[in-house]
Amino acid sequence: MNVQQRDHQTACTWIEGEIENMIRDLGKPNASAAATSAITLAYLLRAIDTNEHRHYRARIDQIYASYNDSITQGAAA
Repeated sequence: MNVQQRDHQTACTWIEGEIENMIRDLGKPNASAAATSAITLAYLLRAIDTNEHRHYRARIDQIYASYNDSITQGAAA
C-alpha cells in the first residue's frame, strides 16, 4: 500500500468513526460538527475525491432526514 492509499484509508476510517459518533449524538447541538469537519479536511487534503466528499455529505443529510422523520412520526403518534 502506497502513501496515498494509506492516507485515503486513514481518512475513510476517521470519517466513518466521526459519523458513528454523530449518530450516537443525534439530537444534541452540533452533533455533525466533527463528522463534517473530518469530511471537509480529508477533501481539502485530497485524501478523498469529490465523489467521496459528496457521498459522505449526502450520508449525513440522509441520517438527519431519517432522524427528523422518526421525530415527526413519534410526535404524530
